[in-house]
Amino acid sequence: MNAWVARLRVARSDAVLTAVLTVIALAQTLVFPIAHRGIGELYVLGSILPLAWRRRYPLESAAVSSAFWFIPLDGYPVLGYVAVVLQFFAAGAYGSPRAAVWAVTAWGCVTGTVGTLLGPELPVAVIGAVLSVVAPVAAGQLVAHQRLQHRALLQLAAELEAEKRRVREAAVSEERARIAQELHDVLGHELTLIAVQAEAASAALRLAPERAAAPVEAIRETSHRTLRQIRWALDVVAPPTDPTDATAEGLAELARRADAAGVANSLALTGVPWPGETPVWLAVHRIVRECLTNAGRHAPGRAVAVGVHWALDTVTVTAANPVDGRAQPVPGRGLAGMRHRAELLGGTFTAAVRDGSFEVQVTLPAAGAR
Repeated sequence: MNAWVARLRVARSDAVLTAVLTVIALAQTLVFPIAHRGIGELYVLGSILPLAWRRRYPLESAAVSSAFWFIPLDGYPVLGYVAVVLQFFAAGAYGSPRAAVWAVTAWGCVTGTVGTLLGPELPVAVIGAVLSVVAPVAAGQLVAHQRLQHRALLQLAAELEAEKRRVREAAVSEERARIAQELHDVLGHELTLIAVQAEAASAALRLAPERAAAPVEAIRETSHRTLRQIRWALDVVAPPTDPTDATAEGLAELARRADAAGVANSLALTGVPWPGETPVWLAVHRIVRECLTNAGRHAPGRAVAVGVHWALDTVTVTAANPVDGRAQPVPGRGLAGMRHRAELLGGTFTAAVRDGSFEVQVTLPAAGAR
């Protein structure tokens, strides 16, 4: 709607300008005739009236207007050059394609030259006639080029804004996925321990109520620890870190708690751990915990063997526990989280069932080896 109103206003302004120039030129022909009666008026109407369509049909109106320059005159309208400049500026600014623009320009130069030679001016006036056509066209072409550049810049700015919006949305989605993964890692492990302890407490209440206090106390401790770890996982300003976990003692404590909760396991730590590798330590801790969680959830009552081997430039985490059947594991959030952590640090991840045992292997490089 706004574009239609703008076009209407432009057309109205062109019509008013054309009417003013036409009236002035016709008045001149009445007071100071430029040709025989009727010829001068025809020249004025034919060369000025096309101005009304100079923006909508720039090339056609310029060609029609300049065709009347073939009419021989004894003089020239006072505002005739104004009409020429406006007409051919519009041809350069709004006409397309460029070949057609310069074809109409050449036509205007020819008609201007012939009209000047047929008129009362000296032949040298041909130079002015040609310049009055070529110069406005060149200026119009420059304006058209700048207009195209402006549109291109606006489009580029819009594309950049859209790209920034997509990046922000991707960052938000990635952060949500990270928080979801952290919550899964925390809740999946700790709630598995709570479930195992709750089953032990339930069995104790039925068979020996006096023995139910230990698993209930374990449930209480695990619940409080889970709440603390959830608060760490919800830290969206910086990556969640747990300095008490990022040590060999933290891994040993993790395995001890799992064993006490009913997830039988053996943990073997070999090699010399790297100092100051908190991201790798955190990833190792999370991966070991997920392996214990998966074993307690999918293979209850069966021991899981976990190994962490520190080499000079890599650390390898392995886990293996017996499973029923030989089917390959179905990828879930736990396995996807381990793979994501490994790939994020430039490492590798594999999980498969081999010889009746579900085996996981994750290799992470040192910071200098990535």
